[in-house]
Order: sequence, then structure tokens, then C-alpha cells
Amino acid sequence: MQNKMPPIILPKIDFTREFAFSDQEFERIRQLIYKEAGIALNPTKKDMVYGRLVRRIRELKLNGFAAYIDFLQSIAGKREFEQFVNALTTNLTFFFREEHHFQILAEHLKKLVGKGEINIWCAASSTGEEPYSIAIAALEALGSGHRIQIQATDLDTSVLEVGRKGIYSADKISRLPAGHAARYFDKLPDGNYQAKAQLREMISFSRLNLVDASWAQRKSFDAIFCRNVMIYFDRDTQLAVLKKFHPLLKAHGLLFVGHSENFYFAADYFTLRGKTVYELAKARA
Repeated sequence: MQNKMPPIILPKIDFTREFAFSDQEFERIRQLIYKEAGIALNPTKKDMVYGRLVRRIRELKLNGFAAYIDFLQSIAGKREFEQFVNALTTNLTFFFREEHHFQILAEHLKKLVGKGEINIWCAASSTGEEPYSIAIAALEALGSGHRIQIQATDLDTSVLEVGRKGIYSADKISRLPAGHAARYFDKLPDGNYQAKAQLREMISFSRLNLVDASWAQRKSFDAIFCRNVMIYFDRDTQLAVLKKFHPLLKAHGLLFVGHSENFYFAADYFTLRGKTVYELAKARA
């Protein structure tokens, strides 16, 4: 009886990846995005990071992640840092997301009529659906003829440009409440919709990094929206941001946060009013 040859076991090769991506390289990227944007990337996000950065490596004609990271940290790579951050930030948004917030905002704004210009800050504006929703809610509550200024900021410069143009697909516009599309948007020849000039003139878009040591904001605000962004920050970073929000919010102002965000540890600065809406803590207001 002939002896059978033992099976040949070939090393496992991942043919789906164009570049190798080691755990050490992933950790270097985690440290860079935390330092630059305060984002605490979950260790399980390695595949996501690969998918989002591999395009940049191709476009720059680099030979892998180690070369890309070295480039980011070089003098020549300073401009690439903006693309790096843009690639790793999440910009999921839609019109009137968490609709109850806009009902609360409307009632809040009605109390401010006759008290001068109303100022609102949308601190993570993404592609603009949120600040345009704020503008629509304000007009629906107060009508025209009131001075309402909305400051919309984001870290990602590419989404800010989308917001400035105010052009959205029919699918995105379909999320608006009944009648709002015709009232506040113009249909374009290509089937997309653009926010009417009245809305666009209410909103100014600019870049702001929430984890920067200081902000250019000099106004005080009647309301601040910072929703679904601080879930990516660790607690120390969250508290640092909340401390900087505190002096920028008027005594009667409201802070709107995301449905999964809870800032009980910042009780010296903010008190939960209800439904993920905070107001200034009475002891410090």
C-alpha cells in the first residue's frame, strides 16, 4: 500500500487588498486622527480606515500605508492632512434628523421675538442638511422679517462646499416635511434641488476644528447644535469642548446634542432639560 503524500498547506494570502496594512500602521493612523481631530477611532475600524485611505495612496502614487503616514508627517504633506481628515470623518446626515429638536427650537425661538438678532451655531454642519433644517424651522416658527443668523461649521472642507451651494438630490429632498420642498427649494434642470436664496443668505459656512485650542467664534448664541459628533471623542475631549461651548451660549440658550450622547459628567456646566437638549447649569449661568 502506497503512503499518501501529506496535503500541501499554502500560506493564506489576502488577494483583495492592494496594499499591506499592519496593526502598527493602523495604530499610527489612530494616533494622528486623534491628535488632529479628537476622533478616538475604535480598534475594530481597521478595515474602514483601509477602505477610506487607499484611494489617497493611489492618487498620490505612494507604495503603501507606511509611505502615506510618513508623507503626512512631512513638511510637504501638510496640505494632505486636510484630505486625510476628510476621508476619516463621517458625514451621515439628512433633513430634520431627530425631528423633535426642531419642534423644541421653534418654541424656543418664539420666546426671542423682539429681543434683537437671533444667532444659532450648527457646530457639525456636514453637507448642510442640518443648518438648512434649522433655517426652515426658524422661518416656519417666526416668518420672514426677523434677523436670524446661522453659523455652520465643520472640520471637513469638502462638505462645507456642498452646504454653501445648497444643492441636493430629489431623494434627499424627499425627507422634507410636506410642502417644504416647493416653498424653500428651486428645482434645477438636472432634477436636483437648490435651497432658495432666502435660506442660503441666512447661513454662513466656515471651517472649524472643535478640538483646536481656541475658536474664532466671538458671538454668543441663542442655540448651539452639536449633534452626533462628540460620540467620536473620548470623555476628556468631550468635556474640553463643552467647557468652550459654555461661555458662548446665552443665559437662556439651548444646546442640542445627538440621541446617543449623554453629558452627565459636565453637570457643572450644563443641565439636561430633556430629549437630549441641555441648558446652562443654574449655578454657573
